[in-house]
Amino acid sequence: MINVLMCGSALSVKGGMVSVVKNYLNYKNWGDIKVDYIPTHIEKNKYWLILYFGLKYLYIVFNAMIGKYQIVPLHTAERGSFYRKAFLVKILHHLRVKTIMHHHAAEFELFYASLSEDKKRYVNSILELVDMNIVLSKRLIPMIKEKAPKANVEVLYNAVNTYLKNPYNIQAKNILFLGRLGERKGVYDLLNVVQRLDSQIDMEYKFYLCGDGDINGVKKRVDELHIAHRIAYIGWIDGEMKKEILANTLINVLPSYYEGLPMTILETMAYGIPNISTNIASIPEVLHDGENAFLITPGDVELLALHIKQLVENDEMRRLFSEKSYRLISENFSLNYNIEQLKGIYVKLLQ
Repeated sequence: MINVLMCGSALSVKGGMVSVVKNYLNYKNWGDIKVDYIPTHIEKNKYWLILYFGLKYLYIVFNAMIGKYQIVPLHTAERGSFYRKAFLVKILHHLRVKTIMHHHAAEFELFYASLSEDKKRYVNSILELVDMNIVLSKRLIPMIKEKAPKANVEVLYNAVNTYLKNPYNIQAKNILFLGRLGERKGVYDLLNVVQRLDSQIDMEYKFYLCGDGDINGVKKRVDELHIAHRIAYIGWIDGEMKKEILANTLINVLPSYYEGLPMTILETMAYGIPNISTNIASIPEVLHDGENAFLITPGDVELLALHIKQLVENDEMRRLFSEKSYRLISENFSLNYNIEQLKGIYVKLLQ
C-alpha cells in the first residue's frame, strides 16, 4: 500500500485547481494507493490564513515524522501558494518524505519576474529540491527547467470525466463563458463583443457569464454597454445547475490573457461543445485552430466576434468541431488515463 497525502486549497475554494483535486478525491479505482487530503489554504484574511496553515503544517509534519505518508503531492499556484508549499517541501525533504509540486499557476512567469534576485534563487532551489515537478503541458517544461536546470519535471495534462457518447446539443442557444470573471480571463473583451454582435445575431442567443471574481464589475459593464437583454446569467455555477447549462450550450468562449491548461476547456470539450479561446500557454495543445476550435490572439475582439458569428450560423462547422473535441478528450484526457499516469509517477518516485 502506498499512502499519499495530497495538499491544496480547501474544497470550498472556487477554481480549476480545486476541480482537479475533487476529481482525484472522487475517483474510486486507486487500487493499492490510499489518498488522504489536507487543505493548507482557505479564502480568509491573512491572519486566519496564517493560523490555518500553521495548524495544518503541524499536522502534516507530525504524520510525516511517524511515517504515515510516503508521498506528498502539493497542488501549487504562484505567490503565497508557492511559498506555503515551499515551506512544506523543505521540512518534508528533511524527513525523507517524497514531495511533488503539481503546478497549476496561470501567472507563474509574472510572479517570478517580479521577484528580487535573492528570491528567484530561493524559488529555483525549491524547484530543484522537490522530488518531482508536474506541469500541465509540454510547453510549460521550460517554465521550470530554464530557472532550475536540475529540476525533475514531468508532464501530466489535466483530465476530466468523459461520456459514453457525445452529449452535445446542436440546437442549443446559449453562449458560455465559464471561468473567473475578470480581466485575466478576457471577460471584458467578451462583453465588448456582445455589444458588437447584438445587431448581427438572432435575439434567441444569450450569453451566460459563469464564475466567481468581479461579478459586480461585470454587471456594471453590462449596464454601461446596454446589453443586459443579451445576458442570461452572471455568477458562479456548480452541480446540477452546471450540468443544465452545459446541456444547453452552443459555444464556450474563453478569451484569456494568461492560463495554464483551463479545466473549463477540457470540461466543455468532453461535452462536445466547440470552443473559442486564445493561442497562449497550453491551450493550443488541445484546441487546434480551424480543426476543433478557433484560436485568437488575446485582445483581438474583431476576430472573436467573427468566430462567434461563424459558429452560430454554421451548424456543420459546429458539428465537426464538436465531434473532434469529444473524441480527443475521450481518448487522451480522460480521468482514468490521467490517474494511471499519476500512479506510475508515484511508483517511480518510490523506486
